[in-house]
Amino acid sequence: MSATAPQVLSAAAPHDPLRALFDAARAGDAAALGALCAHMRPRLYRTAWAVLHDADEADDVAQDSLVRALTRRFLFLGKGTVAGWMTRIALNLAKNRLRDAKRRRQILDGASPADRSARGAEPSATVDAHRVAAEGQARARLAQAVATLPERQREVVELHVGAGLDWSEVAETLGISEANARMTYSNAKKKLLATLGATDTEEP
Repeated sequence: MSATAPQVLSAAAPHDPLRALFDAARAGDAAALGALCAHMRPRLYRTAWAVLHDADEADDVAQDSLVRALTRRFLFLGKGTVAGWMTRIALNLAKNRLRDAKRRRQILDGASPADRSARGAEPSATVDAHRVAAEGQARARLAQAVATLPERQREVVELHVGAGLDWSEVAETLGISEANARMTYSNAKKKLLATLGATDTEEP
């Protein structure tokens, strides 16, 4: 009798509890595939959302990450863990999608009104723009400040704060130690507070 997906998961090597489940899913075990997706999809979604701040885009990235991980196993060289590797795929895909979106905005910003209308990008009339701007001001300032951080600091902030990953998961994803992840976050926080002119040093 073949092992069930939970049994496969519990029998995996202690240093990488998802490896046996991942291998079973790759081999065509439907139960293992379902268990792997159920285990990883929320984490992949949170990671993508932390970068994109868009539910639909994050959902697409989470799905794409699962597909790529399960169809391109040759990319996984056994270094680190399956969960960290899959999370890194989601992080990179989200960053690529964000970069592409910025490029599209730059193209539209330089387009004539006629071109913008043809592309479906002509802005509609705003309602109570002052109120909307006031409500989003703090969030926009924070997002802008995070964007100015060095890449590794930005990744740590996005994964720990945006995606809600704990320190072990952040370290696992980026291939660094937990102490390194914490120190990187501490340095990033100091830069953000300085940029935003904040004086509160409490942990967010």
